[in-house]
Amino acid sequence: MHVSKTKQTVIKANRSWWDLELKDLIHYRDLAYLLIRRDIVTSYKQTILGPIWVIANALIGSAVFTIIFGNIAGLSTDGNPVFLFYLCGNIAWQYFGNVFASGSNALQANAGLFSKVYFPRLIPPISQAISSLINFFVQLTVLLIGIAIYKYQSPSSFAGPSLLALIIPLLVFQTALLGLGMGFIISAVSVKYRDLARLGSLLSQFIMYASPVIYPVSEVPEKFQPYLAYNPLTFIVESYRFLLLGKATACTFEFAIPSICITVLIFGVGLFSYNKIQRKYIDYL
Repeated sequence: MHVSKTKQTVIKANRSWWDLELKDLIHYRDLAYLLIRRDIVTSYKQTILGPIWVIANALIGSAVFTIIFGNIAGLSTDGNPVFLFYLCGNIAWQYFGNVFASGSNALQANAGLFSKVYFPRLIPPISQAISSLINFFVQLTVLLIGIAIYKYQSPSSFAGPSLLALIIPLLVFQTALLGLGMGFIISAVSVKYRDLARLGSLLSQFIMYASPVIYPVSEVPEKFQPYLAYNPLTFIVESYRFLLLGKATACTFEFAIPSICITVLIFGVGLFSYNKIQRKYIDYL
């Protein structure tokens, strides 16, 4: 006896703004994989040098910082090799900047997809955050090669990485949460007021100079150092330097606890703001 199978369509009531549809994220994991693959392919398709551009971006930026801030301005690097100090901070910053940019443009950049078919709106920014890891690991590999060369040349004057460097994935995860959270907030507020989207680039520049990317915390007057603890990136950047180079100032519990708490708070606010506005985003187009 043949039993025919009919396709069923389930119509659900409007969900609450706090419903993050996490089950749908798992259900649409194949879409996430395709978006990640698309981002990687489009980044290197029809290019001559491919990932060399990613390496050059980190090396050139770090070289400029070394000349201007290390040699001309003479800023301290907490006893770390000058070029490696800036390269380490630059790598940590660039991953945050990439994730922040993808989150702040998550709704606007995918309006064409959102208006045609349903899928969880969290998938595009999360996919871009994951695909950005490719560039991060390429640059991290260059940094590790540089550390190995310097360690070989000056074995007694350079501590280098320790086994604690194995917890770097936790720092990467915190960076992703912070970048997505801040990006989601920008994306949500700029849906109705489009000119607020410019806040993303302005805020990005401000955060960079407010973070110890080009200077160590030890160069900041002591009376102002406690305020740096409320910038989550302070602990993140300094932790990279401590884990990979062996020396840093703001890699303590006094900086870690505010950094983690503020990161979770920003991500939570950004996530629910984004989830609330994405339900009616098409109405503003």
